[in-house]
Amino acid sequence: MRLLGALWLSVMCLSVSAQAAGPVCEVATEPEQALAKLLDVHRAISYEGTVLYERADNRQFLEVAWPDQKAPNEHRQGTLRRLNAKVNPQVEFWPSAFVPKDRVCDLSKFYSLSLESSRVIAGRLTRKLVLRPRDTLRLAHFIDVDVQTGMALGMVTAEPGGKVLERFEFAAIRYREVPALETGVTDDALSARGRDVIPGYFVIAENAEQGVFVVSDGWATASVFVEPLSPTAPSGEGAVIDGATLTYTRGTRVGSTGVLISVLGEVPVVTARLLADAVRSAGSGS
Repeated sequence: MRLLGALWLSVMCLSVSAQAAGPVCEVATEPEQALAKLLDVHRAISYEGTVLYERADNRQFLEVAWPDQKAPNEHRQGTLRRLNAKVNPQVEFWPSAFVPKDRVCDLSKFYSLSLESSRVIAGRLTRKLVLRPRDTLRLAHFIDVDVQTGMALGMVTAEPGGKVLERFEFAAIRYREVPALETGVTDDALSARGRDVIPGYFVIAENAEQGVFVVSDGWATASVFVEPLSPTAPSGEGAVIDGATLTYTRGTRVGSTGVLISVLGEVPVVTARLLADAVRSAGSGS
């Protein structure tokens, strides 16, 4: 049972206020329009292709398709096969979030958006959409977006200082359907925004009984897990970075109770520490 995690998540949920309704988001600039189109592109598009994906010392060639032709529309998902992992690789599945275009206004508060140089990827013209973090709680993202469809055909994720953490790029892509230039209508229920937790990050999903919640800033996502810590286990923290993905753990105590807090996501260590602090503060009632 993860009753302890459920209790602390419930306390944490009560300790932060619900997001108030804000003004209507106006997507006015060219970079904002490119980002809005990128966030919504998987709603209307269909494709298959081959992707080069690199992180740390690992290089993978992926055969991808969106959406899975066998899945019903209400459960749309993509497929991939890792071509250099083993002979006759099995099909794996991946979801794609549909994000309302007004999320662009949230992102522009914490990222500086710009459109920069053009280049050709997989035989298609792209422009580089850059998301530079305005603080230390986020990573930088350099996305090569298809000029016609708005889809990301390549991306580099880097530390704010410029060190590349991971990248992907399509070697080939074939569109089955090409959407109109306008961003499609979105369903807010698919990606409703929850409570603010730390600056720029808000809850998008939670399971209090399991001691799990997921936060996002509209682009980056992190999952937080809370579970009991053995009385004999020492307190302390540890972090492992694999590409752009951080795994952070902290063993801590509130009174006489031991708790293990784990954070998994594409966030810097400082962000994981703040998320762990938020859980610990809620659990101690502060």
